[in-house]
Amino acid sequence: MRRGGAAGERSFHASPAFLVRAVDMGEADRRLSFFTREAGVVSILGKSAWKSRKRFGGTLQRYVLLDIVWTEVPGKIPVLSTASVSASFWPIVEEWERVRHADYLLELAAEMFPQEGPKPKAFEILLDGFRALTAGESPGKVARRAEACFLGIGGWGPDLSKCRKCGRTDSRRYRFLPAEGGLLCDACATGDGMTLSLGAVRTWRALLAGGGAARERLRVPDGIEEELQKVIPKYIEYCLGKPLRSLGGA
Repeated sequence: MRRGGAAGERSFHASPAFLVRAVDMGEADRRLSFFTREAGVVSILGKSAWKSRKRFGGTLQRYVLLDIVWTEVPGKIPVLSTASVSASFWPIVEEWERVRHADYLLELAAEMFPQEGPKPKAFEILLDGFRALTAGESPGKVARRAEACFLGIGGWGPDLSKCRKCGRTDSRRYRFLPAEGGLLCDACATGDGMTLSLGAVRTWRALLAGGGAARERLRVPDGIEEELQKVIPKYIEYCLGKPLRSLGGA
């Protein structure tokens, strides 16, 4: 939500937001990066956010849904005015795998949708992922579901319908080619790409095609999830053109 006067004057903004990262600036301030529903990724100065807990009451934490308000003046870094906790997902910190995957979801949202402007769909995917991690769902399966959703709304969804060369749809194994965003069957594969079983291909298709409720109901066996974990993040990294830091080599 944006409120403000004429061009060149101070404007005021408000949005639900997740804190993606914070970097200390000097002895008291912090540069804060948020993924917001109303403005996408925003980088904001948090004055006294590091030195004085009174300034924001200790609200500037990851794994909480915030309501933030900030001001902008043309030519200057936006400044955080207020931040309040809307919902806490603090149970995530009780388990390292949930922390690692929560960080992964934050990084995916910020890296795949860095453009300015409202991001309601991506924000809802991120919020659903945090809810699922807090509820104790398997972190890997939450991540696979979020990846499929992000790829779909970002327009990066691969073509998994058939072998790109011969059109075969029932090969026992395929090779996924990130550069082509598609598959080659056993008979047509040349050794390039990453191996996927037919079961993994079918599961990935279902994740890409299903609506929110269908994706949540989809059962992903552990073996299939492990296969997809080796392929989908690598495909996202190819699409982005850089590695994802929060994966930690997984």
